[in-house]
Amino acid sequence: MKVLLADDDRDQLTVRSMLLARSGFETLEATDRNAAVEIAAAEKPQCAVIDLRFPTEEIGLRLIRELKGIDSNMHVFVLTGGDPERFARRPERKLVDQVIIKGSAASRLLQELRSLAASEAVPDAKFLRGVLQQEGTVVFNLKVIPRAAKNEIVGMGMDGALKAKVTAVPEKGRANEELCVLLASYFGVGRRGVEILSGENSQHKRVRVSRLITA
Repeated sequence: MKVLLADDDRDQLTVRSMLLARSGFETLEATDRNAAVEIAAAEKPQCAVIDLRFPTEEIGLRLIRELKGIDSNMHVFVLTGGDPERFARRPERKLVDQVIIKGSAASRLLQELRSLAASEAVPDAKFLRGVLQQEGTVVFNLKVIPRAAKNEIVGMGMDGALKAKVTAVPEKGRANEELCVLLASYFGVGRRGVEILSGENSQHKRVRVSRLITA
């Protein structure tokens, strides 16, 4: 899971980032509000962990509103060394998932993040191959990224869509054809076993793969 860490204390930010990275989280670091907003808009993290005083409480509150404006589904955890009851009276409290007191055990933050990751987990790409093996056909959402350095299956996104990269440009069906060949190889079926059901002219597609067609 991708986590944005926003704190103007660089030492604390580094320690927190290392701790989360060791636990398997992908961390994005920001030491000021502008950087946090830019990173959130570009990287679309599933969760943000922010210091409420960033460096002032008003800036921290503003950042909470901005992050939820970028993505209303983004989870926000707030770290505070002040009175949590005071923050509880602010309207921004309703936008926040967890309030964690600074100085408490780091395990609390890890526990909450692991719980969040588990609740939002989606099947990995291998799951789709299992369905294909059992059912003979599988239908799924896919996001394709053209003009990539190589053709590859990236994995499953938090939105449940399979992500794939192809080197072709999206012109005259080239990217779609390259995508179908890639999927056929990945799922171990013939090229005719891959069908784009919708989204031929979009990065977001609905795809069906069948092992009943092998040539």
